[in-house]
Amino acid sequence: MLELAEKIGAVLWTPVMLVVLMGSSVILTIKFKFFQVTQIKKITKETVGSLFPKKPLRHFVTPPLKGEAKKARKKNKTEITPFEAVSAALAGTMGVGNIAGVATAITAGGPGAIFWMWISAFFCMIIKYIEVILSQLYKQKKNGGFIGGPMYYISAGLKSRGLAVLFSFFCIVSSFGIGNMSQANTIANSFESTFNIPGIITGTAVAIITMAIIIGGVKRIVSFTSKFIPLMSVIYMIGAIIIIIFNSRNLPESIKTIFADAFAIKQAGAGILGFVMSRAVRFGISRGIFSNEAGLGSAPIAHAISSPESPVQQGMWGIFEVFFDTIVVCTLTAFAILTSNAHKISGLDGINLTNAAFASVFGSISGIFLSVSIIFFAIATLISWSFYGECCIAYLFENSRENIINLCKNIYKLVFTGLIIVGSVINIKTVWSLSDIFNALMALPNITAVIILSPKVYRETKKYLS
Repeated sequence: MLELAEKIGAVLWTPVMLVVLMGSSVILTIKFKFFQVTQIKKITKETVGSLFPKKPLRHFVTPPLKGEAKKARKKNKTEITPFEAVSAALAGTMGVGNIAGVATAITAGGPGAIFWMWISAFFCMIIKYIEVILSQLYKQKKNGGFIGGPMYYISAGLKSRGLAVLFSFFCIVSSFGIGNMSQANTIANSFESTFNIPGIITGTAVAIITMAIIIGGVKRIVSFTSKFIPLMSVIYMIGAIIIIIFNSRNLPESIKTIFADAFAIKQAGAGILGFVMSRAVRFGISRGIFSNEAGLGSAPIAHAISSPESPVQQGMWGIFEVFFDTIVVCTLTAFAILTSNAHKISGLDGINLTNAAFASVFGSISGIFLSVSIIFFAIATLISWSFYGECCIAYLFENSRENIINLCKNIYKLVFTGLIIVGSVINIKTVWSLSDIFNALMALPNITAVIILSPKVYRETKKYLS
């Protein structure tokens, strides 16, 4: 299974997704006149800047809503604020990809993979921006709240229910990989190496906690993510920064290694150069997408249920997500590993490699620190992806009776939590390989819609900025 998964993943990610995803993101970035750079001041003001209004103080992390957005907030029982939406979306992205995924990228693709992770993040910001705006433009009101995402803008915008069904199916399957087993696997490995707790026990405990949260619906999910994701992100970042400062003498060499390895400068033969570059590119971009999810179409599902003053404002939060997740957090993890020279220790991969980097400064408490960070990040990712899958289930059976839809949702929740236990004991390489496959399959219909519907977003952006 592992060998087959690696072959399929190599085919999907090497020529296909690199051309489709990166090619479209570069073209769209040019079309939108490098929006993520030229409008950086406005993006900052409308995102993190909106969290710190001068008055009143009670609006800290819950910016005041005006006009139609305020009316919609009162009417919709399950609707959430823009900040809560981005917290839920960040919960889906701020998982093990930031901790173990970066380490796996370095192990499989070399330090040069980090450079390509940066490149993919920069250009894919515009992809996330477009898909978030589309989720706002095509969202639907159901059961006292909003629901949306790629399945709705594919169906309504492209007039293709077949492609929307295909996306929904791949999203559900992806929720079992990127949003489930990979998270559970990392938690289990961390707790086994730190506390010597068998994976099956850790997996069972995490499954019970996850089920307790997701049965409470979207309100309980965003309540958890909006409280813990910002806090844990800051704590983890501080830990990584301390390691980099402690090993600052190795920082210049680490930067040099990233750029040299990215273009295989040290390799003499053209054949070797092509091989090294292809692996660096593949794993850099695929792990970057695994982390920030730009192009997958998952985060827009969370963004759709909020009511901002303008869809463009919510789209700017999408740009912030990619920047914060990959350019900031993943980079800190990468430099913590490289400056500590943990990547030079043979036989380490995933969370064990990151743990070695933290242990170089924090010693024996590093395992505890990472285990606590991982369990909060991973559970947040688990509950967010269960919500994505549930929304796709609702779309697939939208023409069925309400009791049938609820039954299907409950079956999905049971399968989802059951696979947490499976993921905690399965081989990690199999998990990552399968996740790569499902990510690519999920991205293809979404990217198709993003490209075709981008003119609508461009007009919306132009109107907002005028």
